[in-house]
Amino acid sequence: MAIESLQQLGAVFLSPALIYFNQNLLENRPAERPLYFFAREGYWLEQAFTRYSAAKKTSVDTRYMLVSRSFLFKIGLIKPETYTYSLNFKFSGSMYDLLRTRFMLSDMKIRQVFSEKEFGKSLTLPQDISKVSAALQAKIPLLTPVIAKSADAYAQYLTQLGFFDHQQVDVVDLGYGGTIQTLLSLIFNVDTMGHYLIASNPGKKTVGDNNNSVVMRGYLKEGVKLGEGYLPLDRSMFLEGLLTAPVGQFQDIRFSPLPHRDFDYYYGRKVFTQHNFHLVEAICQGALNQLQQFAEQGIEFSQEEIESLYISFVTKRGLLPRQSWPLFEIDDDIANEGTVNGIDFFGLRV
Repeated sequence: MAIESLQQLGAVFLSPALIYFNQNLLENRPAERPLYFFAREGYWLEQAFTRYSAAKKTSVDTRYMLVSRSFLFKIGLIKPETYTYSLNFKFSGSMYDLLRTRFMLSDMKIRQVFSEKEFGKSLTLPQDISKVSAALQAKIPLLTPVIAKSADAYAQYLTQLGFFDHQQVDVVDLGYGGTIQTLLSLIFNVDTMGHYLIASNPGKKTVGDNNNSVVMRGYLKEGVKLGEGYLPLDRSMFLEGLLTAPVGQFQDIRFSPLPHRDFDYYYGRKVFTQHNFHLVEAICQGALNQLQQFAEQGIEFSQEEIESLYISFVTKRGLLPRQSWPLFEIDDDIANEGTVNGIDFFGLRV
């Protein structure tokens, strides 16, 4: 009964939003280029898009791409132009804590680059962003060999994925600020086009010394920021909690010494959803099966219908089955918040 309840939740809660997103994505995709779906939400977003496209009898080229803000922050340590993005999140603590949590540097690597006096200094971000930026930039000669193995392996990983085969790279994610997309353009000097459910910073901008183009488009809503009252964004953690991969956050990549594979991948800690991924699969398979039926029958949803349906589920007690409550848990380590559960955060327990 619990599994059936979760499948029904996927059918009524997730599938309309996925239908809406995929309908717009299919209409606006570049026919001549692949779509790169960002980890971790892309794990299910890619499956939903391929299922939708098949129901519409349209061939698409999709590729799942391992990436995370923290990993890009780390390999971006040797590119000062990335500091505007990596240091612009709230933080209070020591330089050591910042390097461990936000940039995922190990204790050994931190001690290899910084003295105890340097990494023991207290700081507050974003207030101290100029001071921290200067301290990091001064260490680039020492940081470069520390980060090189990861950066080189990731560049080769992207090459094998075909990431550099086209003049513009099209990426897909739920949203919202486009930080990952922007960092990819900055670090690898590529033009990017972002396809999002919600885009807080829509439109075109240029970044880096090469003036690479970064274009962002949100199909449900554009130009809204977190905390401004647009509930599908303010309570987006309910989507993020369910649309997740079976592994933790992507944290590192290295060339593998084993002959049967090119790379070794490293992931962060798992939360309840990863430890009980069969429950997530029940919800998402229910959503994909319903999505396929909607697509085959030509059923579509308007923006207003999606917003109204989503807001109802994430604001009213009793609409989300009790068995699903632990699944609305996300790891928010980058913001120094640990693990957050949407049910508790927004007071939806019955």
